[in-house]
Amino acid sequence: MMAVLLFGAFVSLLAETFLNNALPAIMATFKVNQSTAQWLTTSYLLVVGLMIPMSAWVFESFNLRQNFLTMMLIFFTGSVICIFAPNFATLLVGRIIEAVAAGSLMPFIQNVILIMFPPAKRGMAMGITGLVIGFGPAVGPTISGLILKYADWQMLFIILSIASGLVAICTVFCIQNITQPRKSNTDLISFIESILGFGLILYSLSDIGNTGKITIAIAAFFIIGLLIMLLFCHRQLHMKKPLLNIRVFQNLKFDLCTLLSTISNISMVGIELVLPLYLQTTRQESALTSGLVMMPGALLMIICNPVSGTLFDKFGIKKLALFGFTMLLLGTLPMVVFNSNTSLVLISLCYALRMVGISFTMMTTFTAGINVVEPHMTAHANAGSSTVRQIGGSLGTALSMLVISLCAGGTSTANLATGYRWGFVLMLAFAIIGFCSSLFLPQKEN
Repeated sequence: MMAVLLFGAFVSLLAETFLNNALPAIMATFKVNQSTAQWLTTSYLLVVGLMIPMSAWVFESFNLRQNFLTMMLIFFTGSVICIFAPNFATLLVGRIIEAVAAGSLMPFIQNVILIMFPPAKRGMAMGITGLVIGFGPAVGPTISGLILKYADWQMLFIILSIASGLVAICTVFCIQNITQPRKSNTDLISFIESILGFGLILYSLSDIGNTGKITIAIAAFFIIGLLIMLLFCHRQLHMKKPLLNIRVFQNLKFDLCTLLSTISNISMVGIELVLPLYLQTTRQESALTSGLVMMPGALLMIICNPVSGTLFDKFGIKKLALFGFTMLLLGTLPMVVFNSNTSLVLISLCYALRMVGISFTMMTTFTAGINVVEPHMTAHANAGSSTVRQIGGSLGTALSMLVISLCAGGTSTANLATGYRWGFVLMLAFAIIGFCSSLFLPQKEN
């Protein structure tokens, strides 16, 4: 059952970065520019972020098998639409349909694991889940680079549709209904506020990440999004059955763990964006070479996530977080002085060290946060923490591209190298904040 759940999550997370190497081919097919084509990835992440706040309500309102099967069929439908898309608009619609399922899948699976395992044994299970979260997006560009060497971009969606179809079939036979649905009326106003508020915030951050600049319109969208989110939070605090119970954030230990998990996510998605761009623009490396440079780090995640989970069950969170952020610091420091002569082996080693650090921090801090809340608040804590982590990831990529754009000051190789150096400095700053914040963690929670 856990294998089927995790493979379904892997497929949806793989889709996040699966198209990165295919964008040039898609641009040529549909005669669109790069900024337009990038919305295939940006819209996916945006819709995923929109769905997460509603994941607690979805999880509690429907039975487990029905939930998971519906998500996989929605993802399958989106993938099939993409295969036969006659134009770019249809392709974008297919991607958005995929993301509707993907946004609910990861919090859903985390909720199932939180039910299946008691707090003292959650570390290992969440470690394996972290492997899926990190490994899927990390190997996406490498796998797609290899596929695109021998096939057209449609093959990427054929693979996603076959994989999601197989998961849907396995769901019928392998997934058990271990939860009891609770009938509840959907609060339409909360639903609309959630979509508009999170949507405007994520759209603003995504646009900054795409363009590397802040316009008056984007700043206005961001501020309006924040105001709507304040209204959303006010409404949730005054409802008996809120869409997302934000009272969970009254727990300061949970807040600290959520902050650390978010910093880890920013460190992961930020470098996964910046490093390939650095290699391809300042070093003139191919997309496939960029993927291969990042492959050792992705493979190390396979080893380190279950190990970190087991160690968390044994030693608690503080030692693991300090070790993880130390690895993150050691991997990031050399990046600040990267130049055109830096060995690809050294670049790969630094990236791998960072991924080891993230393996020891992202899901362990998330699990530690969930463990300190009341059992009846688990689904809402999961949704709240996942939402903050998703917004943090969007904020991290937006800040990275903004810093690179501002500090580059031009499009020459030398200017770009300067911009990316400051992007790496930003990543170093996040690692330092994470390490210092880890000092305030309790010695052991379980």
